[in-house]
Order: sequence, then C-alpha cells, then structure tokens
Amino acid sequence: MIRMGKQQVVILAISAALLLGFSVFRYIPLLRKNMNAKKEITTHSQAIADIQQYAGRLPELRQEKQQLEQRLQQYPASIPQGKQFARLWQQIADVMNDCQLAEQSVQPGAEQVSDELCCIPLTIECTGTLDQMFAFFQSLEQLDRQVHFQDVELQNSTDFDAMVKLNAKANVYYQPKTAEKS
Repeated sequence: MIRMGKQQVVILAISAALLLGFSVFRYIPLLRKNMNAKKEITTHSQAIADIQQYAGRLPELRQEKQQLEQRLQQYPASIPQGKQFARLWQQIADVMNDCQLAEQSVQPGAEQVSDELCCIPLTIECTGTLDQMFAFFQSLEQLDRQVHFQDVELQNSTDFDAMVKLNAKANVYYQPKTAEKS
C-alpha cells in the first residue's frame, strides 16, 4: 500500500474540498438554472404554438366579426321606433292568409314599457296543416320586424283530418319614441 505523507493528505483534502465546494456552490446552481431555463423554453414554446394557432384563426374571426357587424346594422330596423302595431298586425294577417290558415286570432297582451326597449306580448292562434304552419313560421322569419316566440303548442285535430291548431305566445319589440320618454 502506498503511504501518503501529511502534505499529500492535506493537498488531497483541499482538492476534495475545492471539488465539493465547486459542485455545491457552482455546478448544482448552474444545473438548476439550466433545468429552469429548459422549463421556461418549453412553456414559451407552448405559448408560441398557441399564439400561432390563434393567429391562424384571425382571418376566420375577422370574417365572423364582419358578418356580426352587418347583422348589427340591420338590427335597429327590426326593432322600429314606436309601436307600429297596426302595420305588424296587417303583416301577420297577410302571412296567415297567404298560408291559408283558418280560425286566425292575434291578440296583444299587456305592454311592457321601459326607457330603451318595449315589448308587446302576442297570443297567436290559427288552424291549418303542418305544411301550412311550417310555411307560416318561415314567412314570419322573413318579416322586417322581429317576432320572438316563447311558447309554441300544436294540437292535433280530433277529426283526424290532418289539421293542427297552433297556440303560440310571442313577443314583438319596439323602441319608445323620444316624445314618449318621460
């Protein structure tokens, strides 16, 4: 066995202490920084991938925004200034007549008034075939005024004649005239 002198043991101990000190105070912190940097790179890479995915959807979202803006421009026309109920009543009656519906009834309910938007509830009743009812609803969609249905009930005729009775509750909206505002 090789015998080391006292001086060699001291040099070896100092070398070991330096190596240990370097490892503990320099190498391990750098290793941790490196691992943290890799985690950040992974996180940022994922964020970049998400941003690129969202950026790819930008043309689609711009087109959707443009369509919504066009619909928004048409919206005030479907909610007129003032009731204009007689005109709407005539339009609904014309649609019912065009669809050849029988036993027609359109009854307004108690009006709900506010500063910005007012509502007139309607009760609509008529009789016809399913095809006529379908044509009626399609025609109502084409009106220049919004008619929002809350409740639609179709009842079969007891005579087995392919007729159905429509009982519906709908709302019609309007903007109050400036003179009506208090």
